[in-house]
Amino acid sequence: MHLEPPPGVYRLSLNENLFLPKELVASVTRRALEEVDPRLYTDAYGEGLAERLAEFHGVDAREVVVGPGADYVIYLLASLGRGSGVIIVEPTFEEYERAARLFGAPVTRVLLGEDFSLIPDRVKRASGRVVYMASPNNPTGNQYDKAAVEEVVGSVNGVVVVDEAYAEYGRYTLVQEAPSSDNLVVVRTFSKAWGLAGLRVGYAVANAGLARELRERGRVFATSALSLKAAELMLDHWREVRRAVEEAKLVRSWLIGELARIAKPYRSDANFVMVRLPLGSGKAREELLKRGFAVKDVGAKPLCENCIRVTVAPRQISEKFLEALREVVQRSAQ
Repeated sequence: MHLEPPPGVYRLSLNENLFLPKELVASVTRRALEEVDPRLYTDAYGEGLAERLAEFHGVDAREVVVGPGADYVIYLLASLGRGSGVIIVEPTFEEYERAARLFGAPVTRVLLGEDFSLIPDRVKRASGRVVYMASPNNPTGNQYDKAAVEEVVGSVNGVVVVDEAYAEYGRYTLVQEAPSSDNLVVVRTFSKAWGLAGLRVGYAVANAGLARELRERGRVFATSALSLKAAELMLDHWREVRRAVEEAKLVRSWLIGELARIAKPYRSDANFVMVRLPLGSGKAREELLKRGFAVKDVGAKPLCENCIRVTVAPRQISEKFLEALREVVQRSAQ
């Protein structure tokens, strides 16, 4: 499956941070290379980055598990469900099911409400050792009501995984609550707001016992020394990252307003917007690609018929995308 858009096409399908200056990330990467000796194995479990993240989030380093991308942590967690099963709150990120299948974990699907809200009672009635939910959710974009998430965490026997890949764009985070919880794991990434998608760094925050179990299930030296150091150095640039996040949120608000003139966009707490179109989402994706814009077709997911997901891009790019989408919708109506 080829995920990367072709050359010369605006990449609005992978939710990369297009607001963070490439020069900043390149500078950080060059500095990381200067400080790392690539000949050596270093930081077997990303200990240095774990310490920095603990300081950044106000938790203990023993409560942080680092890996080569959030997907790595998602797969480690799926191994807990081998035999006993995994619950997936959907529509959501496809990787949860792939991880469960890899470990032979039976999958139980729990549907969101028609408004994409989390319904705790539906999760409570399901059975499985691991519960996956993304908040803000991908592809719908909404962050679940915090009380509803906490109700799930407090009422199920299994491990509740809250994937906060887009939390920097959202309204709250549960990172500080995870260490004191018996069963909450919060997954975060450097691939979105932090602009390091190509370097593959992710992490989880959980109570010390659960974090230790995840490390024991993981691989030694799984994350490259260069990626670990670059992530450490990016933490020193939180001010610039936060500025880029705030700019994206402003454009997101404007974009949703403009999309409402063309189709039906949904509220978003992420760096993307899901839009329901008056034509097939597959056809729309094809037509937009011809016009130079790659978007994600999510129309096959439950509750998402005729929907596409589009990354919030800088205003100039977003204006061009709107023009292309307007043309596609108008032609479909003729």
